[in-house]
Amino acid sequence: MKWTRGEILQMMQGVTFDEDVEIDAEAFTDQYRINAVKDVHVSGEGHPDSDADHFYVNMEISGVMLCPDAITGKEIEVPFDTECEEVYSFIEEEDTEDDGMRCVTTDVIELLPAVIENILLEVPLQVTEAEEGDYPEGDGWKIYSEAEYQESRKDQIDPRLAKLKQFKIEE
Repeated sequence: MKWTRGEILQMMQGVTFDEDVEIDAEAFTDQYRINAVKDVHVSGEGHPDSDADHFYVNMEISGVMLCPDAITGKEIEVPFDTECEEVYSFIEEEDTEDDGMRCVTTDVIELLPAVIENILLEVPLQVTEAEEGDYPEGDGWKIYSEAEYQESRKDQIDPRLAKLKQFKIEE
C-alpha cells in the first residue's frame, strides 16, 4: 500500500487494493487504551484528480484490537470495522493540514500511517468483560458496581444538610 507519484500518473484510472496488514505493537506503545492489533485487513480504492496534484483514497479497515480490561487489566479482543477517506496532496499548501489533507513530501504515498490513525480513532474509552459479581477485591478495597454504590448511599444524609435534622417544626 505504497505508491510513487510516477506510478499514480501511469494509472490514471485509479488503483484498488485488498490486503492483510501486519502492524507492529510498537506503533501503540504511547497508548494506554490499546496494546496491539491483529488480523487487520485494508481494502479500498484510490484515484488521482485530473491534474494529478491530489490522490483520493477511500478505504475500509477491519480487524481486532487487543485492549486492556478497565477493571481486571486482562487483555480483551475488541473487533473493529471502519471506513475512511484520505486526501494526499503533492503540492505544498499552507493550509493542507487544516483541510485534512496529507502533504506528500517524498513523492511516495504510504497508507499505513493513515491506517494506524484511523484505528486509534476507533479505540473505546473503556472496555470490560467482568461480570458484576466478578469484580476484584483485596485487603481493604473493593470495586463496587453503580447499583451497589447507589444502594449504600440511599440512607446516608448529605453532611451539608445534617444540621437541619436538629430543627423541629412546632405546630
